[in-house]
Amino acid sequence: MQKKRFALSLIATLCAFSTMANDKQMWLGGFAEYYYADKDKFQPLPKDRIDWGWGLELGQRFSPSWGGRLEYARIELEAYPGQEAIDGSRYGADAMYFPFQDDTYVFAGLKFESLDQGYTLGNLGLGRHWALTEKWKLITELTAYHDFGESYKDFSGKFGLLYQFGSSTTATALAPAPAPKLDSDNDGVLDDNDKCPNTVAGVKVDASGCAMPMDSDNDGVLDSQDKCPNTPSSDKTDSDGCTLFEEAQESITLSVKFDNNSSKVNNPENEDLRRFADFMKKYPDVSAQIEGHSSAPGNAKYNLTLSEARAKATKQVLVDKYGIDASRLTAIGYGESQLLNTANTQEAHSQNRRIEAKLVITKREKVTK
Repeated sequence: MQKKRFALSLIATLCAFSTMANDKQMWLGGFAEYYYADKDKFQPLPKDRIDWGWGLELGQRFSPSWGGRLEYARIELEAYPGQEAIDGSRYGADAMYFPFQDDTYVFAGLKFESLDQGYTLGNLGLGRHWALTEKWKLITELTAYHDFGESYKDFSGKFGLLYQFGSSTTATALAPAPAPKLDSDNDGVLDDNDKCPNTVAGVKVDASGCAMPMDSDNDGVLDSQDKCPNTPSSDKTDSDGCTLFEEAQESITLSVKFDNNSSKVNNPENEDLRRFADFMKKYPDVSAQIEGHSSAPGNAKYNLTLSEARAKATKQVLVDKYGIDASRLTAIGYGESQLLNTANTQEAHSQNRRIEAKLVITKREKVTK
């Protein structure tokens, strides 16, 4: 009941709109319809659920893009001998959209169908009006119907003829404005003198309307030869307009001293350790080798083991305290084989009890003006 009331309201609204709108945009048409009913819609099945029907429509074009219509159709499906033919009517309204503002349209609507019983249908379709004369047009349409009650799917093809009252809406909508274009590309040069029409907006042109040589990024290379547009103004460039680079090195060294006969890192918060760790974080692809050393006094084999322990202890501080991945660090001991000071003094021994590490990074840097 509510669906029928909605349909009646929709039809009444369309009629009222048609009365108020310009009647020069209305049409009246008749059509034949090839109807294809859902195979589950009728019990028992008719002899042929595909058959012909006919109908009438009254439509109106409200604007170049929108229109609407009322439709009435008669449908008859042939029955087997001994059965009654299934026939009835369909009526409703469609909203029509003309996407190209010509005679091609898509439409959607609500229909009520009375055959073996009543059906409430929603429909979608595609159609076109083919102009025969200014007033007469052929109607061609394909439509799909969906029953809201039982979800039946019906289809139809329509072929008909309409008569349009008054002038054509599409002709009026598509009429070109008679405005002369003296400078089509707005470059300041009249079309009659413009040897380079359709110049891109904003480009400086000469008296012939052709683009003047430009250097948009001010790098000293004209745009036509610039292989690297939009180079920063602070960069030096090559003959192709591309930024120049040079190789630069950045390095850091680490040296940590140890007590006699000890591999303990006395000050894990040593500023040198922190700076070394920061350097490795800055360059995450770099690995470091930590080299441990000892002083000369004592057994050479013991000193070798002690120097390796010092290197490993330093590595562990970098891993545990500063978060450096252990896989990036290698610890190796050299014992007393690489003395900094060969004197046999306490000062010399203190200098030799150490670890050392050095990183050198080669990187590309922009050459600036």
